[in-house]
Amino acid sequence: MENNKNESREKLLRKIMEYKFYINDLTLYLDTHPNDRKALGLHNEYVQKLDEVTKEFEKMYGPLTIETVMESWEWAQDLWPWQRGFNR
Repeated sequence: MENNKNESREKLLRKIMEYKFYINDLTLYLDTHPNDRKALGLHNEYVQKLDEVTKEFEKMYGPLTIETVMESWEWAQDLWPWQRGFNR
């Protein structure tokens, strides 16, 4: 069961990294091609997908960044990633 949880966590983190890469790459492209509507559409699509997968991750595993912690400091009471054995 724990192995499946780690695989799911890693899969979501990989998706988050992919979407961030796509967004960054498209942003750089759009800097030099601001009128490319197809690229802008892809950029917006990946921003939406990133938001969705980030919310899914945070719902299951907690916040990824300090910016997503708004109302409490409960996240600080949980185990840190290296205490969970995630970074083996």
